Amino acid sequence: MRRMPGFSKLLLLIESAAVVYTTVEGVALAQLAIEGGYGGSLSWLTAMVGAAWSAYGASAAFYYNKAKAENTAGGIVYEAARRGETTASRQDCE
Repeated sequence: MRRMPGFSKLLLLIESAAVVYTTVEGVALAQLAIEGGYGGSLSWLTAMVGAAWSAYGASAAFYYNKAKAENTAGGIVYEAARRGETTASRQDCE
């Protein structure tokens, strides 16, 4: 049985789709404007697409920071904490 992804992962996936959609549609709109004889600058395209990607970058950074915090316990890796293994329990070779 498949588990549902976590809520934050689902939000990141939805935002990824929205950013890709915004990028594709923004470029298509720019192409339509150029083919229609628009002679102005396309700074609105860089603003629209750039804002979407910068928001996505911030969201991804917070998501990975959250994932990193969830997978550590007291400064050690989560898997090592589950095994009960710490640096104090290991013997140093002299």
